[in-house]
Amino acid sequence: MLDDKNYKYYQILKQKLIFLNDGIDFSKVLAHDIARIAFKQSSLGIFREILYNFGSEIDFTDLRKAMENNRFVCLYSVDRSDYSHQIAQTFQGINKYEAVLLGKLPRNKTFKPFRILNAIFFTLFKVGIGKESLSTIFFLASKIVSYKNSQESLKKQFEGFDYSDKTYVSFNSAYTFESLITQFFNIAQCPTVSLSHSFFVNYKKFIPLDIINAECITAQKLLVWGETSKHDLKVTHKVPENIIEIAGNPKYSKKPIRLKNSFKRCVVLLGRKIYEDTNIDIVKILKDFLVIEPNIQFELKLHLSLDKAFYEGLCEGSSITVIDGKESLVELFENKGYDFSIVNNSTAYYEALYYDLICFRYQPAENEIFVGMDDNFSDVDTLLERINYFKQADLTQLNVSLEQLLKDTIGMGVNRYKEILEA
Repeated sequence: MLDDKNYKYYQILKQKLIFLNDGIDFSKVLAHDIARIAFKQSSLGIFREILYNFGSEIDFTDLRKAMENNRFVCLYSVDRSDYSHQIAQTFQGINKYEAVLLGKLPRNKTFKPFRILNAIFFTLFKVGIGKESLSTIFFLASKIVSYKNSQESLKKQFEGFDYSDKTYVSFNSAYTFESLITQFFNIAQCPTVSLSHSFFVNYKKFIPLDIINAECITAQKLLVWGETSKHDLKVTHKVPENIIEIAGNPKYSKKPIRLKNSFKRCVVLLGRKIYEDTNIDIVKILKDFLVIEPNIQFELKLHLSLDKAFYEGLCEGSSITVIDGKESLVELFENKGYDFSIVNNSTAYYEALYYDLICFRYQPAENEIFVGMDDNFSDVDTLLERINYFKQADLTQLNVSLEQLLKDTIGMGVNRYKEILEA
C-alpha cells in the first residue's frame, strides 16, 4: 500500500494557504516550503532563516540587465556544477542567452512591520490556532513576507520593460522564487519555459517531496527529456499535454550501446538518505554474495546525503570498498573499468545503462517506478540468477531494445532545444 501520509499533510496545509497576490498563486510559490514541514525537512537553523526572511528582498537589477541584453535568460536556484553544465548544453548553438544564478542576485535589507504582522496573523488564521507549532507559523509567515517583498522588488525593477522577442527560462518553475518569477513573467505576457533536471516518475511505496516538481509547474511550456516523462506528467499528474514538449537531453548524445557481461567489477549506486534502510539491506546481501562468489569486486558510490564513515564500518570484514573522492558518475563509468552496476532508487540506473553497464535494481526497495530491463533482484539467490541470465543473454538484441529505452527515458540522441526555443 502506498504510504502518502506526509503527502496528504502537505496537501492539507497547501490547501489552507491558497491565495493570490497581484495575480500570483502563492500556494505554488510556497509549495516547497510547505513540503519541508510536511516531509520533516526543516533546517536546524530555522530561527535564523525566519529572521532573514522577514528582513530581506531580492534585488533584481542584474536580472533586468540580463533580460535587456539577451533574447533568452535562464534562472536557476541551486548552485551545482551538473546543473550549470546542463544549462550550457541546453543553450549550445543558441545566440544571446545568459544563465543567472539566483543566489548571486543581491539581497537588500528591508523592514516592513505591518507586512510581517499581517503575514503572522494571516497564517495563524489560515492554518488554525493550535493546529501547528509556532515555529511552523512563523516560518510560513516569514516566507510569505520574503516572497511579497521580492515580488514588489520585481515589479518595480521591470516597470515599463519591453518584453518583445524575450523568453524567460526557469530551470525549475515549481521551485520557490523560480515559481514566483515565472508567474510574474506570465502575467507580463513574456513567454516562459521550464527545463527538467531529471525525468518524472510514479511511486510504489511512498510519495517523496520530489512530487512538487510535477504538481506545481508554472511555466507556459515544459521541456522534458523523453516520452516516459510526458506520459507520467499527463496521466499521473494531470499536466495538460499541450504544454509538454519532448526536447531530449544533450548530455546523452546518440551512441551504439554495447552491454558488457563479464561481471568482474561492480559499482553500487546507493540511494539518497530516505532510502538508507534499503541501502543497508543491499550491503548485507553483497557481503553474503561474496561468500559464494568471492572474485567479484564491489565498490559503493554514496549519494551526497550519506555518511561515508558509516558505510565503511558497515563493509568491515568484507572486500567491499567505499569509493573515495567526489568523482562524477561519468568519470567513474568512463575511467574505472566497471563492467556492471547495482542501483537503489536512482535515475543513475539509466546513466549506467548508457555507459554499457548492465544495472541490477533491488526490487524490495523500489519506490520510483522506472521503465527498464528484466534486471530486478531481491536476495543473494536472485542476484546470482540474474547475473547468470545476462551472461547467457543475446546481447545484440538487448542492445537494440536498450537504445530505444534510453531514447524514451533520458532522451538519448534527441536535442530539440534550439528548434523549440527559437521557433
